[in-house]
Amino acid sequence: MKAPDRAVLALGLASLVSVVFTAAEGDPWEMVAMPGTAVVIAAVLGVLAGVAGLLGLRIPAMAAGAAFLAAAVVVPVEQSLGEKWIEGTGSTFSLWLGLGVGLLAAGLAHRDDEGNRHES
Repeated sequence: MKAPDRAVLALGLASLVSVVFTAAEGDPWEMVAMPGTAVVIAAVLGVLAGVAGLLGLRIPAMAAGAAFLAAAVVVPVEQSLGEKWIEGTGSTFSLWLGLGVGLLAAGLAHRDDEGNRHES
């Protein structure tokens, strides 16, 4: 497994672990707001990223990253409009922004066919 694929797998697992924030109460566990819709988004995209990392698939990894970025953009928009689509907070936005950028970066990373580093 190549380094970018390990990164995609780790980010997918991080998304799945973030679902724990729905059931946990009190400090420090309430640091990320994860209401019902956010749990579905985190779980589905986390599974997609995890499978993409395990199988070394770039397109699904980047799709999960783009979906996380889209979901992250929705959070402040819904807050400014007073809507309740995802019901996330700034912490949800920050988590998904980080996961989205990380997945896109890992998906776009150069992969050497033999797994060797090129020296310049």
